[in-house]
Amino acid sequence: MRILSIFILSLSILITAPAYSAWKIDSSKSSLTFVSIKKGTIAENHRFKKFSGGINKGIANISIDLNSVDTNIAIRDERMAEYLFETAKFSQASFSVQLNENEIDAIASGSSKNMTLKGRFDLHGQQQDLTVNVVVMKLSEKNMVVTTQEPVIIKAEDFALVAGINKLKSLAHLPSIAYSVPVSFVLTFTE
Repeated sequence: MRILSIFILSLSILITAPAYSAWKIDSSKSSLTFVSIKKGTIAENHRFKKFSGGINKGIANISIDLNSVDTNIAIRDERMAEYLFETAKFSQASFSVQLNENEIDAIASGSSKNMTLKGRFDLHGQQQDLTVNVVVMKLSEKNMVVTTQEPVIIKAEDFALVAGINKLKSLAHLPSIAYSVPVSFVLTFTE
């Protein structure tokens, strides 16, 4: 009888405890974009077509396939992959951050919360701490969207990308390409 009572108590604790299941990015409902500026005044939108990740045990990870860069110009995509990102050596970029699961669990369905995330960004063999201000919107118990409140500025010199930008500038015969780019995302997660 006592064993049965312990079993029932244990089962009830498991059922009522917060569910820390893994969340996965639905890339078909997500976007990861950046803006480049050339000739001092011409801004162009770009995106990555392939990225993945999720949240598991309070750690969010996002992995970006740098070969999937999409600028709407095929030769520019190839040059960025080869000379800027050097994907033969550095095919992926990644961002990892520890989350407060209780804070996320406390967001009611249909509500949102502003959060500041401090994580680690790995790009081109360089790692830097990165602070990202986001809005977390809980669509339902099994769906949420995380989006940037404002773009995150990525500086070329922080990730050893200056030489690559200079090479792109030379190949395209441009007087300038900005060494900093704003990056934005909308990530849809499903549990």
